[in-house]
Amino acid sequence: MPAQKPLQYPATLKSLCPANLATFGALGSINLSAGPWFDLTSLAGSKFLYWEGSIDLSGYVLKDLTWVTMEKDIQEPGNFALNFTTPQRIEVIEFVSTTQLNVDRLRLIADDWETGYAVPGMMGSRINYETIIDGRWRQFSPDTSLATGSAVTMKAASFGSCEPSASERLYTYVMIKFDDLSSIAPDDTLFIPGRRFLLGGVAIEEGEREYIMRLRRSYVLQETVPS
Repeated sequence: MPAQKPLQYPATLKSLCPANLATFGALGSINLSAGPWFDLTSLAGSKFLYWEGSIDLSGYVLKDLTWVTMEKDIQEPGNFALNFTTPQRIEVIEFVSTTQLNVDRLRLIADDWETGYAVPGMMGSRINYETIIDGRWRQFSPDTSLATGSAVTMKAASFGSCEPSASERLYTYVMIKFDDLSSIAPDDTLFIPGRRFLLGGVAIEEGEREYIMRLRRSYVLQETVPS
């Protein structure tokens, strides 16, 4: 008798990140128009902006189901507006993690990104590759030939493991790195468009042994993320 095919429950997971207007003040202060957007200072002393959201998977976990990502997308119908007195570039990363990253962990990510050019889960990063399901990196530069504040994408790349997850929640992040924050003057602004994280896939019913091993692995990965 052929092995029974595991039960599958297709779905599309969503996480919504609001638009934000960052206004810079004296002495490096930053006013953010929306939450949960925050700023942090990396271990190397540079300022970053970040946002955190989440996707609830507890309903699947209660049924002993494993989430498997099969398609991924980040919808962002808008443009970064770089209204800086001294033109500069910015870098942006968006990623989905199976573990929540507190401020200290985000500082490690910022430091790896700034000093080693390493985004989460890639070579040189202190974040385990398996914890990052999906990610996107982009670099923007001002385009003075277009309207004031217009930005163009200089380069873009994706990263992430797409590993199945037995976690109760997935966490979505956006982080922004400045080229030279010291050159930003009071009343300079940065408009950040809103976006929607989409993960298409299925919740599957694995065998008992496989599911227990995956649960154990998710706890191990949580412990190995630097605190």
